[in-house]
Amino acid sequence: MSGSSRRKRVRTRNSRVLLFLLAILVIVLVIVLINNNKNKGEDEENKVEEISDKTAPELVLKEEKAIVAIGEDYKAKATAKDDIDGDITDKIKVSTLDTSKEGEFDVVISVEDKAGNKTEKTQKVIVREQLDNGLPVLMYHFFYDNSKYFKEDNNWLDINDFDEQLKYMTENNFYFPTWDEVSDYIDGKIKLPSKSVVLTVDDGDASFFDLAVPVMQKYKVPATSFVITSWYGWRYNPELEYVVWESHSHDMHESGANGKGRMVNWTYDQIVKDLKTSSETLGGANVFCYPFGHYNNNAIKALEDSNYILAFTVEGGRVNKNADKFKLPRVRVSDGNSMSYFKKSID
Repeated sequence: MSGSSRRKRVRTRNSRVLLFLLAILVIVLVIVLINNNKNKGEDEENKVEEISDKTAPELVLKEEKAIVAIGEDYKAKATAKDDIDGDITDKIKVSTLDTSKEGEFDVVISVEDKAGNKTEKTQKVIVREQLDNGLPVLMYHFFYDNSKYFKEDNNWLDINDFDEQLKYMTENNFYFPTWDEVSDYIDGKIKLPSKSVVLTVDDGDASFFDLAVPVMQKYKVPATSFVITSWYGWRYNPELEYVVWESHSHDMHESGANGKGRMVNWTYDQIVKDLKTSSETLGGANVFCYPFGHYNNNAIKALEDSNYILAFTVEGGRVNKNADKFKLPRVRVSDGNSMSYFKKSID
């Protein structure tokens, strides 16, 4: 091969390499330009979003008035959400409150979204002495109005009396602890304020929903419905305000072989299955009310193993610190008792 031919082939090969490198360079430049435009677009979009976000987040206080025992930390029961940022409850801030002395205080609760929009609300907080004579857990059953529902025995309470009772409790700033708070109170982890009380209603009867629930909503007083889910589980509605859903068993509110409730007749496995069904029906119940008040060690073990944290009997009395969490007493509310009697039972 002549020298001129060899040089020509080398130049051709070099030209191809150069064109290949130029092609790669062009591709890289195109990719860089695309990414730059994309990032620029995202930045501009974010800026537009920030500029256009002028809506303050929604702040919801679950209590109109908070009540705290002396020395206990105040924790705001509130939620917050933003139209762009979503749930921002964890961004809620609360002004400082000294709970070492009794009195009524104003606390500022606020939340701010990423765009700087801020919402503030002021809540009245009552700090008062600690509960020192046990927690009354009230036990109701049925309600009557002499139009649609009529009294059958003293387990049926005149709805007007129920109205008067709730009116008294709200006007006198009673505190209604959650079940978690009751559990912590028994364990000595927290102190409840004086005038604390819990309302429970057994069975899940229609008269409770038709008559009592509207009164609860009127006064904004919560009550736990211990539901027999094989009878009334279809009533479960997590959006129904002021109703706390807990278990009165699924299908153990029937007599067993020895004339007592099924819970003290059935096997451990049968009880566990029933408890699971009841809890699933009610969206995760973990507080229990014994059918007919009947229980034994087998029943208690089944409850413990099924993640229930408290269980109530029909025995009279108040819930005290260090009480047996699976043998808790209640205060029965019966028709015919005077208002003064009712006041003494909860004050």
